[in-house]
Amino acid sequence: MPEPAPLRLNIGCGYSRLEGWLNLDSSPDSAADRLMEAQDLDLPCASAEEIKALQLVEHLGFFKAKYFLSECWRVLKSGGRLLIETPDIDKTFRIFLEGDHRAREAALGWVYGPETPGMGHVYCFPRELLEELLREAGFSVSAEEFMSRTWRPALRFACVKTEGGRQALNAALRRRLLDKGLVPFRREEESAALETAVRRLVAAGGNSAAELELALVSAPAALEYFSLVEENEPRPSREAAACARLAGWNAQGRLAAEFAAKLEAKVPERAAYEAAIALGRGLMLAALAGKEPYGPGPAADPPSAFTAETAASWASRRRASGPRPA
Repeated sequence: MPEPAPLRLNIGCGYSRLEGWLNLDSSPDSAADRLMEAQDLDLPCASAEEIKALQLVEHLGFFKAKYFLSECWRVLKSGGRLLIETPDIDKTFRIFLEGDHRAREAALGWVYGPETPGMGHVYCFPRELLEELLREAGFSVSAEEFMSRTWRPALRFACVKTEGGRQALNAALRRRLLDKGLVPFRREEESAALETAVRRLVAAGGNSAAELELALVSAPAALEYFSLVEENEPRPSREAAACARLAGWNAQGRLAAEFAAKLEAKVPERAAYEAAIALGRGLMLAALAGKEPYGPGPAADPPSAFTAETAASWASRRRASGPRPA
């Protein structure tokens, strides 16, 4: 029997359908063979030989782009190739600053994208930042500049998947978070908090105390991390069991309740946050010891990840949605 054709993905295809490729897009108004979100690929691990993503990442935003890159690493075979093209934002800004009226107008259109719904640019990546994210996701990178059209400079990144334990952990953890619906893309400050937790968990290198501390930011994310680690160990993980208890207790909701109570008692915001973290550390010790939780019950609609920034933003929304003065 003949060998099956290699799987090649054209992600974010829009109307540019490539023959011999699996064309993917999130919009029903496209030439896609399958509808799929770029940051959440419904494809098996190590199944694709090549991925093209032309003029895509600027439509995703920073946090979705991080998950898109980890998903590309996951679905590519070892040594698989990823080609990304995106606006060269540095050169575009120079065109805007130095050009005439026509050039400035064209440059603005290249920065912001079309006004057609879903076609606007959410986040244009400087070259060094996208290179950093690609390497972090597990790719070797070669970059070049070219002119897409007049006054539309672009960057092309030719990438190759490299193998590594940290890269595999990063992709597996992000996949688990997507599967469990734990990534809060709609709230930037919570996405940023979860991103901090994920990066620190992946980089902790087996320092279980540092890893467990991140359960105070997101107990569910820490649980998924320790569950992945547990799968490669010969014994059950004490840390995974503790994170499961913390997640079951809605630890982030309890921290938010403590934070809100301190604010209502006129405690300064920073001190209120520190009091909530102190409660969290006590809950962590109780979880490790298999004891029952203590302190306030979970707040209503708490932030999905708890940091000083998410706590302050949550409290601000809570005040704004409260009863209006007579």
